[in-house]
Amino acid sequence: MEGKNADVVVGLAGNPNVGKSAFFHQVTGIGVTISNYPGTTVEISEGVTEYKGYTVKMVDLPGVYSIGAVAEDEWVARREILERDVDVIVDVVDASNLERNLYLALQLIELDVPLVIVLNQYDMALKEGIKVDPDVLSEELGVPVVTTVATQGKNVSEALEKAIEVGAERVKPSKEQKMGKELEKIIESLSEDIREKMESTPFNLPPRALAIKLLEGDEELISSVMAERFGKEIIQKTEDLAEKIKYLHGEAAAFRIARERHGLASMISEESTEHVEVEPPLSERISRWTTEAKTGIPILIGVFLGLLMLLFYGGGFIEKIVVGGWESYVQPHLLNLFQSVSPRAEVTEILDIGVNLGIKGILAVMFPYILVFFLALALLEDSGYLSRVAYLMDSTMHKMGLHGKAVVPMLGGFGCNVPAIVATRGLTSRRQRLISSFLITMVPCSARTAVILGTVSAYAGIYPALTIYGIILGLIFVIGLSLNKFLPGETSGMVMEMPPLRRPMLKPVLSKTWSRMREFVYVAAPLLILGSFSIGILDASGIMDKIVDPLSPVTVGLLGLPAVVIIPLLYGIIRKEGALVLLVAVAGTSNLANFMSPLQLFVFALVVAIYVPCVATIAVLKKELGWKEALAITVFTIVLALVIGGLIFYLNPLGLAS
Repeated sequence: MEGKNADVVVGLAGNPNVGKSAFFHQVTGIGVTISNYPGTTVEISEGVTEYKGYTVKMVDLPGVYSIGAVAEDEWVARREILERDVDVIVDVVDASNLERNLYLALQLIELDVPLVIVLNQYDMALKEGIKVDPDVLSEELGVPVVTTVATQGKNVSEALEKAIEVGAERVKPSKEQKMGKELEKIIESLSEDIREKMESTPFNLPPRALAIKLLEGDEELISSVMAERFGKEIIQKTEDLAEKIKYLHGEAAAFRIARERHGLASMISEESTEHVEVEPPLSERISRWTTEAKTGIPILIGVFLGLLMLLFYGGGFIEKIVVGGWESYVQPHLLNLFQSVSPRAEVTEILDIGVNLGIKGILAVMFPYILVFFLALALLEDSGYLSRVAYLMDSTMHKMGLHGKAVVPMLGGFGCNVPAIVATRGLTSRRQRLISSFLITMVPCSARTAVILGTVSAYAGIYPALTIYGIILGLIFVIGLSLNKFLPGETSGMVMEMPPLRRPMLKPVLSKTWSRMREFVYVAAPLLILGSFSIGILDASGIMDKIVDPLSPVTVGLLGLPAVVIIPLLYGIIRKEGALVLLVAVAGTSNLANFMSPLQLFVFALVVAIYVPCVATIAVLKKELGWKEALAITVFTIVLALVIGGLIFYLNPLGLAS
């Protein structure tokens, strides 16, 4: 990652679900740069803001419970803290789960880095009868503590100001957190050896921090120390002392150190927290309803149907406004402009298909549905409801060889399959990752949802659109059952955090929506316009017929679609949303009812929803699972899409007009 190019560089750390992203967006707004850490798929977000004459760069680190560098996100978070020229770490802590959150804070204090604790979601804690005294907590930890409600922007400026103050002066923690007496003797003995025998430590770690990490068996740091002049002696002493810890305490050194940290966290939490009896808030009662089967399942069905209705009516409403505006105020001027550019009909046709129909397809057909979907997804995420869906679906997921935790990446697949497949790294075995990744490729991403809604629901009605989702969910369940039966291995249990149910706040929701939308605006839209131009060129040059005719037995003979539809189907392999935009291009109109029957639109949308994942998804499947698995999934989905599409066309179970 880049080095320092601001007055103060702030590293934003914290556990998952503590409001870290809300704090980040409150400080930086929407001008955020998102990139993968080199050699990984872990995202790092950066933003810059000006505050009281200071240029502040904020780096949003992955949400982690520890910096033990076991998981990839932990490794990235630690590397960013130790390697980047960060002036101060801001550790965002959930005030209602102080003890658990302090485990990470204690690890950061061990590193002896400038640190500010942001006690976030303070309002939620008070409602639960949990009152944390920031002054007592600050005294116990030896670092500044600021209370905030990041979703509302409360005290965020004060927290930023404190971070600048600490970062500008590089103020380190004023208090060393001591572990048990016997363990401290061992840590100090190893620390002294490190001071005497090592001229420098890896990442310039304090000797005490390095001693603790070596005793924990940190492989990266052990390798670094072994390369030093007296490294072998230090590692030998580490192993001897680790054996001594095991002898004294009856457990491995790493477990003993973790237990001591948890004990410290518990003691500090108890000292700084007052518990008050309060009536359970309405959100807690609603939370119980969402996790009990008799009420949770009807709520889940209601939420799913409500989401589809919102997409259908909300997206349709926006589409009508955009199409009307485009055709009334923009299209006539564009057509006149094209005719003035060249009198040749083929040039005018290329420009009309590439610019007019391309942009109209994006704005009128794709943009409304994707915008509404991402907005709804951000609302569900920020409310904390998705974790409850995971809990509720645990027993169903077990039948498919997974546990409820796998629901989270699968739900993420409704946005985009690529990050959803990457998120399966959080599952416990390759078997689970394989099953989950396979099933995620069947989940209708935002692009496929736009295809379904822009064709079937717009021209055949909401019930045929719901039928497509029903078919896909049925296929996911059957494929999951089959994979669980034929793939060797067992399903493990589930342990996951249940964040509190809360009211989503407007600014974080809009920031998340834009973060997802801009990939469509800056990457997908230009590709789709280029695709529309290519359609115009292929049509004007006569090359299109040479592509269309050989494949007509599939499109016309098997699926009952117009022969030319093979072009958007092929382009959909690159970008799924391209299938719909280029369907508009080959149709020559945004009113698809003039080009295809309701049954044909149903078959088209169903095939697009099932067949071969987009290129980006295939690439990530290859990276995560290997070429054989990626190829098998690709071939399987093509065959499945053609079989299901052909059956639907010839059987027409819904009785749609053909």
